[in-house]
Amino acid sequence: MSAGTPFAWSAEHREFREVLRKSFGGHDPAALARDMFDGTAWPDGLWAGMCEQLGLAGLALPEEHGGSGFGRVEAAIVGEEMGRVLLGGPYLPTVVLAAEAIARSGDEPAMAEHLPAIAAGERLAALAIAEREAAWDLAAISTSAADGPGGPALTGRKHLVLGGADAAVLVVAAREGDRAPGLFLVDAAAPRLTVRPEKVLDATRPAASVEFDQTPARRLGAHGDAARVLRLVRENAAIFLAAEQAAGARACVDLTAEYARTRVQFGRQIGAFQGVKHRLADMLVRAEQAHSAAVWAAWQEPGTAAADLGASVARAYCSEAFLQNALDTVQLHGGIGITWEHDAHLFLRRAQTDAALLGRTGAERRRLESHLAGHAATNENLAEQAAMKEDL
Repeated sequence: MSAGTPFAWSAEHREFREVLRKSFGGHDPAALARDMFDGTAWPDGLWAGMCEQLGLAGLALPEEHGGSGFGRVEAAIVGEEMGRVLLGGPYLPTVVLAAEAIARSGDEPAMAEHLPAIAAGERLAALAIAEREAAWDLAAISTSAADGPGGPALTGRKHLVLGGADAAVLVVAAREGDRAPGLFLVDAAAPRLTVRPEKVLDATRPAASVEFDQTPARRLGAHGDAARVLRLVRENAAIFLAAEQAAGARACVDLTAEYARTRVQFGRQIGAFQGVKHRLADMLVRAEQAHSAAVWAAWQEPGTAAADLGASVARAYCSEAFLQNALDTVQLHGGIGITWEHDAHLFLRRAQTDAALLGRTGAERRRLESHLAGHAATNENLAEQAAMKEDL
């Protein structure tokens, strides 16, 4: 199959999903999430084991650099299975963000140096974009890059760098004088680099602030190409997160439906009450629509107008669907839904965090305006052509 043809899950897709589900479930992700809230770090060897046994880190990386060469559909399956059980870890910061930026840059020396190590699970990486808030606003970047005797040197501060505290290499967006921002590689052991872990709502998504004080760096990719690279990285991240959110929304349905079948009140299962069953139906509809939006976006050819449209639609809808389902899960569980011991708050924390990672959903809807304007213009042209044919 290829993008543009009718979509259907293949036997390989279904087998891959089953393998992931069995593997992820064996690590008790909910218990791991709770441990991370208590300050426990990601277990040593867990990520390397996932990479060795499942090939996760290299799944969508080029084969010539140690990857498997798969695409966004396969990555979306990973996102779904991780989101279903709230599994965090290095996949999003290292593979979806940083490795994607390195691969899309076309910088062969950088790709040869970093991608094989990332694919083998031997190197973690992080992407540093945001400064004042989570939005990817290149116009707001104030971190600067100045040429020095030994090459570029960065000065500035980045906020909410996912995986920043554990990364061996950082991909950083910085402005060069009056020119558009460029991308730079910074070694985590570089001098005059300060990394501070931040307090986050979802401990499975650890983040850090990073300060540069004339920190040595190396250019990644060509001059003036950062906007193109980051557009593709953001598109990829939006689709991955949408898949994760869709699965999280469905997990909320399953969790709440099971409770509604077993919780008895006034001598009846609460699932029999109209107010509960209707809310559950609404949750299921949101989860199913979110899944369709995420898969359709993942199926489009990267970098095309359809992929950009799909990523924005999926990002806007799936963020709100997951958040609303998580809120409904807390409420429909009654008193136990707001306790620390129940898993409902873990889904709510993940939903709120994922919704904020790439900026507000309102910004996604504004991104859709250009697509809608183009669609309207196309329809107008078709109407004019039809009128001309009638005149003839």
